[in-house]
Amino acid sequence: MTNRTPRNAERGQMLVIFALALIGVIGTVGLVIDGGSTFVQKRDEQNVADAAAMAAGYAYLAGTDVDAAAQTVATANGYTNGTAGTTITVTQGFSTITVTVTKPHSNYFSGLLGFASWDVSATATVSAGTPNAAFGAMPLIFNEDAFNTPANKNPNAPVSFSEPPVGTQDVPQDGVTFNWTVFCTANGNPCNGDSATVADLIDGEGTETTVSLNDLIGPLNAGAHTTLFDALADPNYVGYDWPVAIVNDSGAMVGWSMFHLSGSVGGSTKQISGYFQPLLNAPPLYVSPTGGTPSATYGAFVVKLID
Repeated sequence: MTNRTPRNAERGQMLVIFALALIGVIGTVGLVIDGGSTFVQKRDEQNVADAAAMAAGYAYLAGTDVDAAAQTVATANGYTNGTAGTTITVTQGFSTITVTVTKPHSNYFSGLLGFASWDVSATATVSAGTPNAAFGAMPLIFNEDAFNTPANKNPNAPVSFSEPPVGTQDVPQDGVTFNWTVFCTANGNPCNGDSATVADLIDGEGTETTVSLNDLIGPLNAGAHTTLFDALADPNYVGYDWPVAIVNDSGAMVGWSMFHLSGSVGGSTKQISGYFQPLLNAPPLYVSPTGGTPSATYGAFVVKLID
């Protein structure tokens, strides 16, 4: 009969404790190493998702295959749908495109604990389309003919625009006139156009609320508004691009454009000067699910990462 001395028993207990501790150490090391590697992969996937979503957004504007554009960019960056467990999904919503990149992460130390791999995903969403809403819009409206006149888009030769002639027609009807407006969202004003309200909008560097194509506008009565021309002549406004509403002959907003204000003169002249800017991703313009549908493109497009 073999007698087990207390010292031998302690040695056996130490072996068990050591084995358990070793498992804990391996698990901790695995989490640190595999976790860090997972973070690096997720960062890489996020970059790919962002690039693929932007490519899909540009494809949407161009009228080409959105899914193919996203897949092409993902593949070029080492993530091919259906290869090595990788999935690239492209989902379209109203004016949004979402790209999700998923790929298994091969673990090292964690594999010893039964976690050979785990999925890592990254998602990116872009807003893409023709803007139907604006923040900080200047209280100016132009007829569609104004934007569609090629000469009005030349940065080397700003064009002068006058108010509509005095009479019953307050809505600009051609390519060389404009009018002042008050947006219905401005300070709760119920579309009763008056110089004081328009002046407040100018002094506030445009509307302090979002205006969409679904909102109504009230043009001022045609006539002399010297104070408004003087207010717009401020150096804080001249020389900058501003969102402006494009209207049809009836005065309904049909789209947004960016207008570079070159000057504003009151007195006996009473004209503003400038040109329309074809801008991509102008910060004040965006696409809203409830903003309405533009009837045409007025020189502005939106492709922005929003998530």
